[in-house]
Amino acid sequence: MATPAAPARKRRAWASPPWLQRRRPPRQGVVTLDRRHLYILPSRAGLGFAVLLLAMLLTSLNYNISLGFALTFLLGGIGMACMWHAYRNLLDMTVAGAGTEPAFAGEPAAFSLRIAGIAGTDAPVRIGIEASLPSQAGALPASLSLARDASGLLTLHLPTSRRGWLALPRVTLSSRFPFGLFRVWSHADLPLVALVYPQPEPDAPPLPFAAHPDDDGVASLPSDDGIDQLRRYRSGDPLHRIAWKHSARTGRWLSRTGQAGSQPACWLDWQALPPALATEARLSRLCAWVLASGDTMEIGLRLPGVEIPPGRGGAHRHACLEALALWPDRSGQGAR
Repeated sequence: MATPAAPARKRRAWASPPWLQRRRPPRQGVVTLDRRHLYILPSRAGLGFAVLLLAMLLTSLNYNISLGFALTFLLGGIGMACMWHAYRNLLDMTVAGAGTEPAFAGEPAAFSLRIAGIAGTDAPVRIGIEASLPSQAGALPASLSLARDASGLLTLHLPTSRRGWLALPRVTLSSRFPFGLFRVWSHADLPLVALVYPQPEPDAPPLPFAAHPDDDGVASLPSDDGIDQLRRYRSGDPLHRIAWKHSARTGRWLSRTGQAGSQPACWLDWQALPPALATEARLSRLCAWVLASGDTMEIGLRLPGVEIPPGRGGAHRHACLEALALWPDRSGQGAR
């Protein structure tokens, strides 16, 4: 009966050696795949091809078949040429970070890599360059082919589960060109991070509008068909100007002014949420409200220790979402 320590020994035996796990920081943001950092091994198809050549060689020796020797050495030469072309397919290739795109928790975050050859070298046409994240389950690989002296973008999608900063793990670049007999690979450690917003609440309640009347008693309130400019009812106001729904809701008579109202400032306040909501549930609801506000509505955000004054537009919305993603730490070291 195997002891419990046997599986652990087996895992350690198949682990990568320390020299292969050592991180190589990029120089000026670029990782170069030079001769010292390329690794090559036969694939399963390559091992089967080698077994076939060995069987052909033994058969030719046993029966003294001249054509068998010729075919065996011809296929062996083709295999050696495949090994050289596979190695040259990744040689002197550069990898750099090209940017990231924010995502919401539960959705994949996108990391873009720029692949190119070293300028001034006799770079071949690169076919079937594949980038993958072996350390991340569920991360799909991406591949591309490059013309001579050209560059291209590879986009990797990394699953997310928590809000905050998400760092790109070690990227493995590999190729099986041509014929898939050999696998050439190398690693790139790039300082790319993507911002992960909280997951929006699926069925969040409506935005918490509040009416703030001015000196004339005029207030802006949302309605089903836009924004109503309302004031207190005055004797003699026509019946069609009476805001029946708002009057019933507030318990006092209100009339429409007939003027086009602007979007009122809406404060999204942490303290105004129900006390029973947990921290992540509060952030999820506030995130849904920020998205529901759109580009035209003026909103402000209040969190414990953080206050963003009212504003509108895409940049303001991103600032609110970033504050929700990094709360309570605004120093840029959120959950990873």
